[in-house]
Amino acid sequence: MQIIQYTKLGENLRTKLTTIALIGVASLLSILLLTMMTAPAQADTSNEPHPANAMWVEPSSVTLDPSNASVGAKFNVTVWLNMTEDIFAYQIGMLYNRTQLKCTRSAFTAGVTSNYLAGHTASAPPPVIDTSFLGNGSILASESCLGTDNVTGPHSGSLIYAEFEVLLVPTAGNLTSKFDVTTRYPTTTWVKNPDLAKITVPTLENGNYTIIPVFEYMLILPIFLASTLLAIVMSKKIPKKMPK
Repeated sequence: MQIIQYTKLGENLRTKLTTIALIGVASLLSILLLTMMTAPAQADTSNEPHPANAMWVEPSSVTLDPSNASVGAKFNVTVWLNMTEDIFAYQIGMLYNRTQLKCTRSAFTAGVTSNYLAGHTASAPPPVIDTSFLGNGSILASESCLGTDNVTGPHSGSLIYAEFEVLLVPTAGNLTSKFDVTTRYPTTTWVKNPDLAKITVPTLENGNYTIIPVFEYMLILPIFLASTLLAIVMSKKIPKKMPK
């Protein structure tokens, strides 16, 4: 009876260790698949909607590591607006860290206009990158309706997107910075009604950027693989049946 119980105990332990090992391998494969995924195409549905009145950068947090980014890697962020009032014009003065990133292009989300002003007659000069007005590490974008036209509130939609290129990957310590739309509010970042009066936007949220160092990331996979292999080895050492 004791031998049977001990045999069952060994088999149960082996089963548990094998399960742990399989879960570990599946988790590792999931991590690798996630890091290989690329950002989807722009769509005018916010993944992080804000109550009006609000202007925000989306995604609110961009975190990169050596598995999905290196010097030269690119990604996008989008500026959104949600207002209750009628809107005639807006302007965005975004600041970013020019040492860590380079803005390679910026445009309105619906092509010649933003999605916010889509279907309206608008003046929309192309966004200007690294302007002499705002300095190196900036994007200046403005758009306005023409004549008596305006966007009737409440209304929400995307304004511009910006593509950034990674210039620096740290070897130690995280690099952090912001996609900053708040510092220049309300002088350069603003929203105006049909009377050309600035509308208060109580919620302005920046986007956050983080890239973790090469060394820190490279430690994660070896430790994970070692623990998974240990579980597999331990499961094989347990005998299937105890001798009589």
